[in-house]
Amino acid sequence: MTYLLLMLFPLAMAGGSFVLRRQSQLVGWAGAAAVAAELWLALQAPIDQPSQLLGISINYNELGQLFLAVFCIGALIAMLTTTFVAHGEHFVAMLLLILSLGAAILIVQEPLLVAALLLLASLLGGVQLIDQPVDSPTLLRPQTLGMAIKYTLMIALAGLLLLIGFILATAYTQQLATTGPTLTRVIFGILVVGFSIRIGLIPFHLWLPDMVDETPPTTIFVHAGLLTILALPVLLVALQTQPQLIVGNASGQRLLLGLGGLSALAGGGLALGTQRTRRAVAFLAIANTGLLAIGLGITTVVGVTAALLGALNHVLGIALITLGLSLLELTIPGRREQAGALRERPLAAVAFLLGVLLLVGVPPFSGFLPKLMLIAASQERGLLTTLIVGLSLVLSGAAGAKLLRRVLLQPRDVPTTRSLLSDDIERLTTVGVPYAPRVLLGLILLLVLGSLVLGMWPQPIVARLDAAVRALTFLSQ
Repeated sequence: MTYLLLMLFPLAMAGGSFVLRRQSQLVGWAGAAAVAAELWLALQAPIDQPSQLLGISINYNELGQLFLAVFCIGALIAMLTTTFVAHGEHFVAMLLLILSLGAAILIVQEPLLVAALLLLASLLGGVQLIDQPVDSPTLLRPQTLGMAIKYTLMIALAGLLLLIGFILATAYTQQLATTGPTLTRVIFGILVVGFSIRIGLIPFHLWLPDMVDETPPTTIFVHAGLLTILALPVLLVALQTQPQLIVGNASGQRLLLGLGGLSALAGGGLALGTQRTRRAVAFLAIANTGLLAIGLGITTVVGVTAALLGALNHVLGIALITLGLSLLELTIPGRREQAGALRERPLAAVAFLLGVLLLVGVPPFSGFLPKLMLIAASQERGLLTTLIVGLSLVLSGAAGAKLLRRVLLQPRDVPTTRSLLSDDIERLTTVGVPYAPRVLLGLILLLVLGSLVLGMWPQPIVARLDAAVRALTFLSQ
């Protein structure tokens, strides 16, 4: 009953949010309350009690609980941001629907069904790409429509490939165990390509930079953060139910490692080369997901633990970056700014700074340990894998430093109007217009503190992840 509540409660709240969608402030706060309630349910629900629901295997395990908790925390950040920053009319309802589907993905243990749920969640997220604020006086730009079409086509292809791969794996279960490696390689290759498109690995990343360029920061977070990590449990469920797809499949492991390495290196290099803030964020996200793919491709307990811990930090990093972008890009009438963002909007700058530091893995914050574990795991794969991981971290670190310097330290280009009385006016005492409500500023401080605590005391999370990963049957110990 609790598991049904986890899946259906956000769905019911999404219906109410849709009805009240024109009341932006009310819906934003109601959505935040709903996500907070879902987080409480996720932490209170019993774990490791496998059962059947309408003939479908369900099991809410420790890994699912961790992912759902982080998913809820990220969604709560997005909901609180919508109470102050303009967002699409249907954003809250769509996010609650995605949360409902995400809970189902983390509870259901049927590969074909979770792939269908991931496809549905991704397509629902596509509505947010063209969603306009209430009573918006502007029309969508042609570039935005083109981006939304590209996203829909590529994500539909990813979902179709995952469904085809799972159908073939289910239909040829006996043959996979008895025949040669060719069939196994083909099916696993189909799954890896679908997985790579969904999380935006190079060369299947074409939808991601355009999406980051054309959409509001909160929508960026949904697609580059929440929906990205939902693809990991989908792949793990498939490999857990069909371990022969990857056990002994050296070609498949090399494919996953190759795509991850290419994304980590090229993503870091492209982020370093671009002068556009949002593009740099997109490429840093791609580089980080490439490292997650490398961790999965290593197929050891340490490697997969590093990937899963990195995925949780990826969500928090993207959430902080988009929260910072929301506040840094916000135009506030009556507020004059001529210095850098770090001086003019310090807490917004801190949110952006911490998000980038989590992605590139700077100590003592929580993004450092996954990178350190990945380096240790990559040594089991040989010198080449270790060099790729190390070089990608150097490139991402340099790109992150360049991005932070440009965004936080360079003077903001805010035009000012001068008149004959301007010198006298400047001598008067001025009242600064706040750039964010106290709720968001307090949230930023809590996230900074939480990341610091997890970075310096990660043992509880790592121990839970390690226990969950050791239960996976397809890993080499």
